[in-house]
Amino acid sequence: MSEQRHRRWSWWLARGALAMAVLSALSLAATVSLAQHALESVADVVVRGDGDTLIADVVVDLWDAESALTPDVLAAVVAKHDAQGLRYMALLDRQDHHAIAEAGTAAVGGRRYLPGEVVREGRRVRLVALIPPRSETRAALGPASALAGPTLLAPYPRPHLVVEFEPPVIERLQKDLRGISAVATLAALVLVGFALALSRTTARLEAVQEQAERERSLVALGRTSSVMAHELRNPLAALKGHAQLLVEDLAEPSRAKAARVVEGAERLERLTTVLLDFVREGPLDLTHISPEELVDRALVGLPKDRVRVDLSDGPAMLRVDVERMALALRNVIQNAVQATPDTAEPVDVRIRAGTGAVVIQVQDHGSGLAPGTDAQIFEPFVTTKTRGTGLGLSIARRIAEQHGGSLTGATASQGGALFRLQLPPSSKPT
Repeated sequence: MSEQRHRRWSWWLARGALAMAVLSALSLAATVSLAQHALESVADVVVRGDGDTLIADVVVDLWDAESALTPDVLAAVVAKHDAQGLRYMALLDRQDHHAIAEAGTAAVGGRRYLPGEVVREGRRVRLVALIPPRSETRAALGPASALAGPTLLAPYPRPHLVVEFEPPVIERLQKDLRGISAVATLAALVLVGFALALSRTTARLEAVQEQAERERSLVALGRTSSVMAHELRNPLAALKGHAQLLVEDLAEPSRAKAARVVEGAERLERLTTVLLDFVREGPLDLTHISPEELVDRALVGLPKDRVRVDLSDGPAMLRVDVERMALALRNVIQNAVQATPDTAEPVDVRIRAGTGAVVIQVQDHGSGLAPGTDAQIFEPFVTTKTRGTGLGLSIARRIAEQHGGSLTGATASQGGALFRLQLPPSSKPT
């Protein structure tokens, strides 16, 4: 699989998993909503049936009462049907709806008194009914009980009967619905969490693969550069030595030509040194050094008048491989000096101790980084200069990573390029 196809597959895997998880969560939410509506419809049917049964039983008890329907009589009826969930009942005048008698505590709001109306608020249900004629009720009970009954229900118009009860089925349905909602919510969270984990894992795996690929390229490039550098050093030394002898022995204009040979040999010698710095491996020689001494070592050979140093917030000591870290800082500062015009402000170098890292900050006053080159500038042999190897920043980042840190670059808000070399407090080697 090509690199481009692999990246495309990884992108679709991460985004597709997250999209499928979101769709699944939405589907679960829709399923719970439909289940809720279905349970509500079932509850209405069941409640209506339970309410009609309860009304019929209450009416029979009212006609069976031997005395006037006082609140005490109604309270006895309420207590009798407590198992059916009866919590309140009242007889209301049909004209002005005032309570003729009532028992229990009303909980359903509103003052609607239409016969046959069912009102639900939470677990409480209110039903309004008309008390049927005495003869209809007694026909069902038999002639033996037809002579009894309170005188209150004899006159017409008959009062409204209002009951409020708590059907057990509602509590069971609500409990089931809460269980379904909890399971669906948990499933949705698990799906989304799994998708996020998969997305992050895929991104990390891709980053690790890119890092591994970069390391393989660097290793191959390092081996080639090392061989070239070592093979060039001895011939270059001989060439340079003989050219220097010619400069001493020859007269003009031959001496000038020999001097140009020496200059070319020295440039090649510096290039081999840079190549060897780039491929340099081996364990770090960690020692303690003050920030002032590290900066002084880094500024050797650089125009110090074009560099402004601020160590007021720096740590007392740094634990680094002094030679390598000085080389890394020198490369970054040199790059900044070359990017800053002669008439601009000096390059700012600042070392400060943070809570979790030591940050070495180098800011130039040039044109800044070109858009999209924040990571590209650290690749080997990538340079915008007419003269240069393009290895300075690569070497600096490699040294930072060897110390367990990082080197990043960006364009500062006030202009110019800003490089941040970040090191862990103990500078543990990787």
